[in-house]
Amino acid sequence: MKKLLLVLSSLVVTSSASTIAVSCSTKAEKQNIDSIERFLTIILHSKENDQEPWTNDELEAELVNQKVDEAGGISVKASDEIEEGTITNKQQSIVFTGNGTSKNGYKYTGSITLIYNFGGNKPAPKKKISQQELATTITALQSFLDTIYFKSENAVISTFVPNANIPGTPAEGLVFKTVTVTILGSTQPTDPSIPKLTKFEISGTIGIKNNDDGYYEFEDEVTEEDKKFTCQGTIVDAVIIEDTVITEAIKSINDWIKNEKFSDYNDFHDKLLTQQKEILANEQIAIDSITDSGITENETNIDSIYWTNQVSVNLKPNVGYEFSKEVIESEQYKIKTEIEILKIQSNPLKWHVLTSKGNKYIEPQFIQFDKNVNTTSKIQKEYLSNQQITNEWNQDNDKLQQKEFVKSLNIFTGDDKDKKISESVNSYYFTNTTAFNYGSDASESLFKVDEVLFFDKTQENLNNNIESVLGQTKSIDEFVASSNALTRTTIENTQNTSYYAVFLTKNSNGTYKAANRTLNVLLQEIAVVD
Repeated sequence: MKKLLLVLSSLVVTSSASTIAVSCSTKAEKQNIDSIERFLTIILHSKENDQEPWTNDELEAELVNQKVDEAGGISVKASDEIEEGTITNKQQSIVFTGNGTSKNGYKYTGSITLIYNFGGNKPAPKKKISQQELATTITALQSFLDTIYFKSENAVISTFVPNANIPGTPAEGLVFKTVTVTILGSTQPTDPSIPKLTKFEISGTIGIKNNDDGYYEFEDEVTEEDKKFTCQGTIVDAVIIEDTVITEAIKSINDWIKNEKFSDYNDFHDKLLTQQKEILANEQIAIDSITDSGITENETNIDSIYWTNQVSVNLKPNVGYEFSKEVIESEQYKIKTEIEILKIQSNPLKWHVLTSKGNKYIEPQFIQFDKNVNTTSKIQKEYLSNQQITNEWNQDNDKLQQKEFVKSLNIFTGDDKDKKISESVNSYYFTNTTAFNYGSDASESLFKVDEVLFFDKTQENLNNNIESVLGQTKSIDEFVASSNALTRTTIENTQNTSYYAVFLTKNSNGTYKAANRTLNVLLQEIAVVD
């Protein structure tokens, strides 16, 4: 209360002081009492006994005590009628009237009516549970039992007990009020590889969880009949899957992979999931998950048009079957293998396209490679190096070689072009780049990039078009006509657009030879000011 007094005093005094300053040589101007509504509300709700209403005398005395005004300055009329509050159990209407006139020194005029909330907070309204929510809960319970199989009668009995949560998607607050489990009978197959199935029935009533009846209640139209349920489920005596089954599955998957070529990882993923029944040819197991473990470089496969992609395939037992202890402990169900893919989908190489005076400079020397170990970017760089398509900038003086390269592009002019070139080679777009054989001695073993074919990723027959050019030797016109590819002179969209790219090197007879693999690149424009 003392703290409140200090706050209100300072605020009211400040307000009065400002009034006096304005009035100067005239009488102090009166304020309308609604200007201190906030202060009055604070005082109302600072009552020490918040279970009782205010009386007129008690509140008027508190206003004087808090120095809102002097005695008689504010009259209070507190209602004797106590109503039910909206957020509290009780509320009281109170009228404050300022008695200030030109003939007295009271501060306030006018009147304001405020509500005093007291008697403690009202409990939150109970959530009503409808007939439809009950029906939906029972339907969801049966759907759950249709898809989940229990391993034993004890597991069933321990799951379905009074006051237990209802499996499936029950309405909030609902549990089993009463529940009975009845074993209906079982089928014993003659084939030992087929699991034994036992049907059971659960019946009872649905209710509100113990101690939650203060938060939930059924709507008035809900009857005891609406709360009753009867559902059926299945107990499965699982058949143990031995390691020989897993061994055969691994062989089947690898045999299938050897006979397939995939356009990309997603192509492999989708085909394996779709064809798993035919590939595995065993009702006991299925594919649980497939994971892309990344691109690797296989030196024995360097001349192939396909990238090597490591993948992981995890198996799972079908309903009614379990892996043996040995299979689980050895993680034999986790298969690591590799596939061959035509295109890399993830993490495109960032390729900066310099723009100046309406010209575009789409040079492979502006491709940035990630230095981190075992990344897709690093693997693509290794491939380009192994194929002698690129090499590092001159280790003795890389900046000098980069300056010569930029100078050869004729981007910068003027007396200060050397300064501009120096600034250019120190820019971020030269970070983690390679020379792509710029300045290297002429050699037939080197693959100098003289042209690039870009493939729009949305074009029809994309895979066939890319595959038709890899490793081939043709004229530029023949490459473009047969594959619908774009070249550095015909490509238009070079801002934040991803393409598949194939490098071409020019032969002495004017034809071009294509590299044997395609790269995933992302073109990004950088404006260069001359």
